Amino acid sequence: MIRRHAMENFEKDLKMVQDLEVKLGITKCWLPEDEEWQTAGHLVANCKYQHCLNQLESLIVTQIFELSKMNQAGTGYKLCKHIAKALKAHLAAIHTALDWFNTAAHACSPPCCQLTFEEVVEYTFLTDFDLLCNATCEDISQ
Repeated sequence: MIRRHAMENFEKDLKMVQDLEVKLGITKCWLPEDEEWQTAGHLVANCKYQHCLNQLESLIVTQIFELSKMNQAGTGYKLCKHIAKALKAHLAAIHTALDWFNTAAHACSPPCCQLTFEEVVEYTFLTDFDLLCNATCEDISQ
């Protein structure tokens, strides 16, 4: 039953793609060796890199603010314990985002710089946070 439903969806989607190709006047499909295919591949890789960079920056800035909240005077013991528990889970998310970032950086053409977990964890103040400075001007403008 599920396989038949999947085949029906595939046929419906294929029909929609064929109709769109006719409407747009597409006569030739791109092949991996075509220049357009490679250009689109570079654009997709750069878009993924930018998305991973934004995600990683967001997580690091959030961690910096949580650390500063934890070190503020007047923060109670229970709140400090709660923040510490949240930071522990947050570090796991940063580690995963860093893996995605490094994979995306390696896929770029030319490959962008990669970061280590130790470099990222050393960011303790917002003034030390210069991940955007390591990115190229091209990344920031996109």
